[in-house]
Amino acid sequence: MLIKVINSFVKQDKRYAFSYSQKHWSALAHIEGFLGQFGGWNIVEPTDACIIGIWKDTDSYRSFMNDVHDDIFYKNGQKASYDKLETTLSSNGQFVKGIYHHTRSSIVGANYMMITSISHNNHDKSLIPFTLISERDRCLSTFVFADEHTSTFISLFGYAPPDATKHVLQKNKIPVQQQNIYKLEKEWTVLQTFSS
Repeated sequence: MLIKVINSFVKQDKRYAFSYSQKHWSALAHIEGFLGQFGGWNIVEPTDACIIGIWKDTDSYRSFMNDVHDDIFYKNGQKASYDKLETTLSSNGQFVKGIYHHTRSSIVGANYMMITSISHNNHDKSLIPFTLISERDRCLSTFVFADEHTSTFISLFGYAPPDATKHVLQKNKIPVQQQNIYKLEKEWTVLQTFSS
């Protein structure tokens, strides 16, 4: 599974334009190998928009980037709606079931996501799943990926925003680089269309 994380930095007066152009990515639903896309606004930093793309594998993603991406991107005018864009790609993504056991139902049912990045160190990795999510939060599922220095957890939640757990992780000596909570925009969600 390939996971793409896109962070866009959007001025307050361009939020509507960004959101409007983000809806035009619905064409992704028909692309071979595309599984889903969702995103929203940071609840603390309202100029931070984060979009997550989920792909079957690297080959299908590369085919999309070579053949389709630029056509959608330049037609929807999104480039003019943000100041800066940062993209992270990982081809070693995994889906970890929570209350929901499938990618599609997790994305449909989610209203919030929490993204937590943790530095690799000599910490006890068995503590992470138990300290990442507050006991009162009902995590629908989590997407996980890692590179040489960092593990990233994208946890999806239903109708209530999750509690930030950075302090709990740090208390257990787990080196958290960053943790952000986003309110998802349902109109940004795109899911794979099943062919008959």
